[in-house]
Formats: sequence, structure tokens, C-alpha cells
Amino acid sequence: MKTHDAIRRMVQASLLTALAVILSIWPKFPIFPAVSWMKFEFSDIPVLLGGFSLGPMFGLGIAVVKAFLNAVFTGDWNYIGLIMNVVSTAIPTVLAALFYQHRKTRVRAYIALGLFLVSQIAVMVPMNYFVGSLNFMLFFGVPSYAESRAMMADLLGWVALFNLIKSTATVLVTAVVYKPLSRTVLSKELLMPKEDKETRESLDNPM
Repeated sequence: MKTHDAIRRMVQASLLTALAVILSIWPKFPIFPAVSWMKFEFSDIPVLLGGFSLGPMFGLGIAVVKAFLNAVFTGDWNYIGLIMNVVSTAIPTVLAALFYQHRKTRVRAYIALGLFLVSQIAVMVPMNYFVGSLNFMLFFGVPSYAESRAMMADLLGWVALFNLIKSTATVLVTAVVYKPLSRTVLSKELLMPKEDKETRESLDNPM
């Protein structure tokens, strides 16, 4: 049974990672011209599903691999963007999954989704101010870090609004699809041999 669980988790993590990479590439589009480099996409959904169904460390792993493979397939090796890609998804996912795995109830799932939303905004606003602003120096010729931060400070309202919209979409879709997927591709019985399924059913239903 332990061997099956390990294989099942790796298969499910691989499926979620592949989906996350695809969704990180397409569909992908800007929302606000003021922060046109920030692209709306749905790749956080498989990462969050992985955190909820497999645990926070799997969520973290999916977030890291997704960001790396996105850079491989798109050729975008901007290390600042890569770091922010990982942080923007990994920290909120790990926090939400840690809260949810303690006791998996519907109420705690909704609270965990709210925690993901709030923490993603709370993480990404200062990350853009202190780290994302470096892009102004590297790619737009702004001469100093102080000036770069001053420019980013004027855009933080747009950054917060963008992340609010993106995070809200992520948690709404996750709330809709998590339960159906937990009974199918994210089920603990995925790839389980028939005799093991019968054993588990007999233990769960002794009468």
C-alpha cells in the first residue's frame, strides 16, 4: 500500500505539474496597460490543487518545477521573474495547504482558499516593490535602485489590483473543481489494484 501511495502521488504531481506548465504559457494576457508585464494566467490552480490533495511540500515542488519549465519552454530566463514566479505561488500555496491539511473539512478548505488569496497579495506587493523594481534598472535604463523603487511605488495599486483579480480567479476555480477531481484523478485510489480497493472498502464499510 505504501508503494502504491508513493507511485500514485508522483503520478498525480506529474500530471498537475504538466498542466501548470501548459497553463503558464497559454492562455496568458495582460489586464492593465500600466503593468502590462504582469500577465494573467491560470497556472496557480494546479499548484494549489497539488498542495491541497498531496500536501504542502508537493505544492512547493510543483510551483518550483513549473516556474523552471516555463523558463525552459519560453526561453525567458529573467532570474528576477523566475524568483517572483516561484515566490508568488509557493508561499501562498504552502500556507494554505498547511492550514487545510491539519483537518480537512469544507469550512477549513474555504478558509484556506481565503488565506491563499490574502497571502498572495500580501507577498506580491512588497516583492514587486523591493525585487520587481530591479527590472527597471536592468531593462529600462533607470540609473538607480532608489529611482526604480520610486517608479514601482506609483504602480503598487495596480499590482495589488492585478493580484486580487488573479488570486480570486484561482481560488474560485479551485473551489469548483477540487471536489470532483479528488474523486477521480486526485483520488487516493488512483492506480490502486482491484484487490487493494476491495480491502480498503471492506475496512471502510465493515458491515
